[in-house]
Amino acid sequence: MPSKLVGFRPAKTLTWADFTGPADAGSANLAFTSAGFSVPSVMAVKDLASGKFVMDDNITITITFNGAKSWKKMDEINAKKKRTPAEILKHEQGHYDIVALLARDLFIDLMQLKSKRYGGQAELNKDVAPILARYNGTAQKIFNKYDEKTETDHGENGPGQTKWDGFFQSASSTPRTPAQSAPDGTSYKIPLLDVLKSNGITI
Repeated sequence: MPSKLVGFRPAKTLTWADFTGPADAGSANLAFTSAGFSVPSVMAVKDLASGKFVMDDNITITITFNGAKSWKKMDEINAKKKRTPAEILKHEQGHYDIVALLARDLFIDLMQLKSKRYGGQAELNKDVAPILARYNGTAQKIFNKYDEKTETDHGENGPGQTKWDGFFQSASSTPRTPAQSAPDGTSYKIPLLDVLKSNGITI
């Protein structure tokens, strides 16, 4: 079975109805988005043509939104005067988009290894380990930066939110340079971490 990325396209567009978990009364936040992606096992298999080993093209990365752990304080959201419920929801969408874009970039990084030949599993692991390390815990680090008062301030900072929405748009639509494409001809887009770095944000 060929490798696949599940849940990226069509991308999930959040609605407040998706947030079904009990609100955290002790949190100052108006809402919380729980999302993540699976980290696959990457195995080497024998390539009969070359006698070497290749990465098994059987990797599935699944992006998930956990509605039961996602919550909102709707009364407080509706009471806000400076930010509308739609604007606050847009901020929460950003949290989901961070997860989805990182999952996409992890998948693409692993797919780049398909053409390589290895002496065995240990040799493959040397290529895989730094890729997995690049994304391990990275979503939470980006969340923390995204929510900073000087950035989006949990959606309260309008100009900051607009800036980050632009980051997500760039990572979703700007082709890589030099151009790279998936086997079906779809152009690979700039990694989210590269977009952030080019804008002075190092995670």
